[in-house]
Amino acid sequence: MTRHLRIGVALLTLGLVALSVAPAAAETNPLGGPAIYRLDKDSTYQQGCFAPCECPLLEEVPVRGTFVLTPAGSDPLFTYFKITDVNWTVSLGDRGLRITGSGTYKIGGEFALQQQLSLNLEVGDEATQHFDSGLVAGPAPFPVIAVAVSIHGKFCFDTVFRVKASPVPPDQIYPYRLLSESTFQRGCFDPCLCPVGETRPIRGTFALVPLQQNPLFTELAVVNVDWLATPLSIGSGTEIPVRGFGIYRYGGEVAAEQQLALDLTVGQEPLTHYDSGVVAGGQNFPRIDVLISINGAYCFDTLIDVHAAPRKKLRSHTTGTP
Repeated sequence: MTRHLRIGVALLTLGLVALSVAPAAAETNPLGGPAIYRLDKDSTYQQGCFAPCECPLLEEVPVRGTFVLTPAGSDPLFTYFKITDVNWTVSLGDRGLRITGSGTYKIGGEFALQQQLSLNLEVGDEATQHFDSGLVAGPAPFPVIAVAVSIHGKFCFDTVFRVKASPVPPDQIYPYRLLSESTFQRGCFDPCLCPVGETRPIRGTFALVPLQQNPLFTELAVVNVDWLATPLSIGSGTEIPVRGFGIYRYGGEVAAEQQLALDLTVGQEPLTHYDSGVVAGGQNFPRIDVLISINGAYCFDTLIDVHAAPRKKLRSHTTGTP
């Protein structure tokens, strides 16, 4: 009874967070609806050889980002959740390693509190692999999640994520909307020759969540991308839904720079990476004006010209970072 009371109180907390993300879902879902989670500073990534094998083991490095936790039912022993929109980044020297995926989480147990995190992750350019914690003791009071997942149970050569995450407070989820000048275009660009599709209006919403700030750049997670590219006129084509998540950075040492990197599902296509690269701009934040594409507007490509502004007054962006 005590265990179920603790989880029930935690679900109420999740419901309050979910109200700022998806009010409709929170109203219809008795468990509270989806909630945005953010990795805390204790989250790490490590790859190499563990016992009993002998080979180099990389130092643990921080991993940052977000995911969405959605209630998925319960039974007499466990409460179940679905994990979607895994949106993580690891900095390895001068390069960033992107991690995307989805999975499940359960918490409960008959005698002692137990938990299990299972994730199917695409790490960088590698194929999707299954990471699992196994059924282990729950060291953190839910709704905080603290557990390590790996491919081989930390046996010989393995990749390990130590996940420490908690719901993002509602006042740190900044709602945004696309402005009327935002556009979507697909077709051939220089040096290739083939038809260039019409420049379509694109509208919709997303949100920003603070991740980290250093002397040069401020970094925010982009969550809940929910856009729709529409034909220029009725009957000239079908609407194209665009969904996804990613990262936005702005700052710079000498001149103002910015980068928008999104992993998007366009229509029925698989999740694809769109990136602006590090380009001029960012000085007008919280307004965002940047062009993203798959191939840098080279040959056949999809271009999304993003112009966005807060849906309500954005409080100081220098606070709220975990």
